[in-house]
Amino acid sequence: MKQIVLITWVVFTGIMAFSQVSNDAIPKGWKVLKNEGVSTYHLPSIDVEALIAEDKVNDKLPLPWRFGYKHNVNYGLSDGDWVELENGDKFWRVRFESKGALSLNVVFDEFYIPEGGILTIYDDEHQNVLGAYTAKQNQESRQFGTWLLEADNMIIEYYQPNTVNEEVQLHIGAITHGYRNAETFKTQKNLNSSGNCNLDVDCPIGNDWAAYKDLNKKSVGLLLSGGSSFCSGALVNNTANDGKPYFLTANHCYSNPSTWSFRFEWISPNPVCATTAQSPNGPTTKTISGGTLRARSANTDFCLVEINSAIPTNWDLTWAGWDKTDNFPTYVVGIHHPAGDIMKVCRDDTGPTKATNAGAQTWEITSAGDGWEMGVTEGGSSGSPLFDENGRVIGQLYGGGAACSGTVDNDLLDYYGRFGVSWDGASASERLKDWLDPTNTNVNTLDAYPPLQVYALDAGVSVAFPEEECAETSITPSITLRNYGTSNLTSATIVWSLNGGANTTINWTGSLAQNQTEDISLGSLTSGNGVFTIATSVTSPNGGTDENTNNDSASSTYTLSANNFGTTKVYLDILTDNYSNETTWEFRNANGTVIQTGGPYSDDNTHHLDTFNVAVNECYEFEIFDSEDDGICCSFGNGSYDLKTDNNTVIHQGGNFGTSELTEFTVNSTTSVKENSKHGIAVYPNPVNSMLTIVSGDLETYEYRVYNTVGQIVTSGTFASKTQIDVDAFPKGVYFIKTFNGKGKVVTSKIIKE
Repeated sequence: MKQIVLITWVVFTGIMAFSQVSNDAIPKGWKVLKNEGVSTYHLPSIDVEALIAEDKVNDKLPLPWRFGYKHNVNYGLSDGDWVELENGDKFWRVRFESKGALSLNVVFDEFYIPEGGILTIYDDEHQNVLGAYTAKQNQESRQFGTWLLEADNMIIEYYQPNTVNEEVQLHIGAITHGYRNAETFKTQKNLNSSGNCNLDVDCPIGNDWAAYKDLNKKSVGLLLSGGSSFCSGALVNNTANDGKPYFLTANHCYSNPSTWSFRFEWISPNPVCATTAQSPNGPTTKTISGGTLRARSANTDFCLVEINSAIPTNWDLTWAGWDKTDNFPTYVVGIHHPAGDIMKVCRDDTGPTKATNAGAQTWEITSAGDGWEMGVTEGGSSGSPLFDENGRVIGQLYGGGAACSGTVDNDLLDYYGRFGVSWDGASASERLKDWLDPTNTNVNTLDAYPPLQVYALDAGVSVAFPEEECAETSITPSITLRNYGTSNLTSATIVWSLNGGANTTINWTGSLAQNQTEDISLGSLTSGNGVFTIATSVTSPNGGTDENTNNDSASSTYTLSANNFGTTKVYLDILTDNYSNETTWEFRNANGTVIQTGGPYSDDNTHHLDTFNVAVNECYEFEIFDSEDDGICCSFGNGSYDLKTDNNTVIHQGGNFGTSELTEFTVNSTTSVKENSKHGIAVYPNPVNSMLTIVSGDLETYEYRVYNTVGQIVTSGTFASKTQIDVDAFPKGVYFIKTFNGKGKVVTSKIIKE
C-alpha cells in the first residue's frame, strides 16, 4: 500500500447529489486533489488492423459486436496512492492510459464498497465521469463492470469519509481499450456498404405502430457484455406487474452478468431516416451495472437476466409486454442498437415464417419476402426484441444476413429466437415462464408496464398459488386485486370458481391507490394428489363500469404434490457422451444443501452408477450440468441419464439439455430394497415383480447366471453395459445373480421375486 499523505481539506459547496447509477456525479477529489503524482500504468499497444480484420469475419456471425480489446490485468489497492485529509477522510487513486483508445472501461473481479464510500472514474480533463458507484452496486459475486469512459486515460478514485471504518475491497481484473465505435464502424463500412439504411428510432414507420413504438423504445437497452462487446435487449414485464428488472437478450451474448452494464434511452434528438447524414447524439446518463442470470437456452438463443439494482422511477422506462402463443404476427418491428450505435428501428410488413436456423427454433424475416421493408439490423443488434403488431415481444435477434446496400437493405433474412418456444423448457434455468409468470396466471399475452393507456376506473385480478413446499398436502391460493386506474379503488365485485364448479362472490371494499394490490385468501385446498384450476373475474369498480376489460379475468392451474415417489433409495445411471469431462451433477435436499456430487468424468461413453439414501416426507433436487452448454445428447455422443426408485419407477430420464437440467421430487413412502449395487454392478428393482435390470459401470462384456436357492441355473446370458431379464414367470422366492467379465471379476447379488 502506498504511503498516506496528509493534506488540508478545502470546504466547497454545490456538489450534485450522488446518483445510484447515473454517470453524472462530481468526484470529491476534484476540488482538493491534483492529477499530478498519481501512480500511472500504461496499457500495452494493440494491433488495431488485425482486430478489424477479425471483425470483418465476426460481424457476419451471430456473435456480440466487439468494440474493444480486453486487457487482462492485475491491479489492486497496493498499486494506487492513498491520501488522508486532516479531518480523517481518505482518497485512493490510480491512473491508466491506453494510447489511441476511443474509450476505456473496467471490470473489477473484486468489488466491495462499504456504506458511505464513493467510487468515481474520470479523465484528466474532467470532461467525462463514470459513477458515483456506492455500496448499492455491491453484488454477491463481488464483481462489477463499468460503462465506457470516452477517453484514452482514466483516474479511478475512491473516497472514504472518516465515519467509515469498514475496509474497501477493489481489484481490477480487466481494462478494455475501445478501438471502434458506431462512427468509426460506418467509416470502415463505406468501403463496401455504408449502413445508411438504418432508421433512428423516432423515424416514422407507420401510424399503426406509432404509439407502440413510443412506448417500447423506453424498454430497449444497449448491453455491454464481457467487458468488450455490445448486444441489445429489452426490459420485459412479468405477470406481477411490479417492475422487476428482467432483461431479455440473446444466449450468444452471454458472459458473466455480474460484469454487465446497460444503457437505456440513448435516442437521437433529431432522427436521421435512411440517409447518408450522421445521427446527432442524444446524451443519456441512464446506465446501470450488474445482473444475475435467471434462464437461458441455445434452443431459441434466449438469455434472461435480472438487473441487480432497482431502476429509478424517474427514468420513466417501460417493461415490454409479450405474446407466448407463437401465433403468426401480421407484421413485425425491431428496435435495436446496431454496432453499439444510437437506437434504431426496422419493420417487416410481410410477417415472418418459422424455421430452424443454426439449430435454434426461430422466426425468420425471409429473403423471399424481400427482408425488411424499412431499416435493417447489424452486428450489435443481437438480442434485440422483435415486436408483433400489438406491441408485444415475440422473440429476440439471433442472427442473419441482413445488411445495408446504400440507403436500402439487401433483402436478406434475419432470424429471431421464438418467445413462445422459450416459454417452456426442462427446468426453470432453461425457460421463461417461472420468471415472467410468477403468479402462475397461465395468460398467453401480457401488456407493457406501465401500460400504454391509463384509465380512471381499471381493476384487475390474478390468481396466486404459493410455492410448493416439501411433501405438502394442502395449499392456500389467493386472488390478487390490483388497481390499475388513476382513481382510488374502494369497491369491486369478485367472482371465482374451483375446477369449473359453483361461483363464489366476494363483495370487496377497501382503499387501493394506483398500482396498489391486495391479496384475498381463498382458504385451504387439501388433496394427496390434486389438480386445481381457479378462475376469477372482477367487475363494478367503485360501482361503475371498468374502462379496461383486458385484465378483468384470469385463471390458473396448480398440481399439488404431483412428483411423489415411494422409495428408500434413488438410483442414478449416467451414460457419458464423447466429452465426459464436461459433465457434473449435484444431489441436494430441500434446503439446497448438497448431499452428493459427481463428475467431471474421465471415461467417455461409459455408465456410472450412484445411489442416494432418501427419507420419507422430504423433497430433493437432482441437477446435472454441462460446462459447454450442450448437454450429453445428442450432438457429441448419445449420452443419457435416469433416476429411478427402488421398485424401478422412473423419476426422470434425460440427456438432451443445455447448461443444466433440474429434477425435483418428493419422497412420500418407502419400499423395501435388500441389495442394489456393488462393485460397479447394479441390479434393480429389488424386490422385483416382472422386469429385472442389470447395469455395469464399464464397457466390459459380462456373462450373467441366475440361480435358485438349490443352486440350479434358471436363466443366463451376456450383456454389455445394460440388460433386462423377464422374471415374471419365476416362482416367488430368493434368487442369486452372478456376473462374470472374463477377467476374474465376479459379483454376486441376491434378489427377491415377489
